[in-house]
Amino acid sequence: MKTANTTSFYYRKGSLFKQAGLFFAFFLIGATGFSAGPDETEKKIALAIQEGNAAEVSRYFNALIDLTIPGHDDTYSKAQAGQILKDFFAKNPVKIFKINNQGASSDGSRYSIGSLEAGGKHYRLYFLMKSTGGQNLIQQFQMQENQ
Repeated sequence: MKTANTTSFYYRKGSLFKQAGLFFAFFLIGATGFSAGPDETEKKIALAIQEGNAAEVSRYFNALIDLTIPGHDDTYSKAQAGQILKDFFAKNPVKIFKINNQGASSDGSRYSIGSLEAGGKHYRLYFLMKSTGGQNLIQQFQMQENQ
């Protein structure tokens, strides 16, 4: 019987380790897996641009953002930049948006460069994101008409 108790103890000990391992795995998933990483954020931003949804794009704006689009080139508050982008999309309905290039710099910032066709014109669109307060936020948003 002593052997059975020892085996039982090891089984329980193994069970405890398995439970601890599962807890740790779920903890890691909860800590990292459910928060939107840079790639996921970039996909959401690209989809919002494709839909001409300025409200959704501006959700990812930093409190102050460097915004350059036709007729506007300055640093704006999140609300101001969102309204400017909304006006642009209202006057220039998006036909297509495609990300052409993405990358990261050594300081952790990420950039995306894409092609936008809106209002019958073609634009080069660039945005730069940095992690601020645990969120990936757009610091710069630039749109230049192709000549």
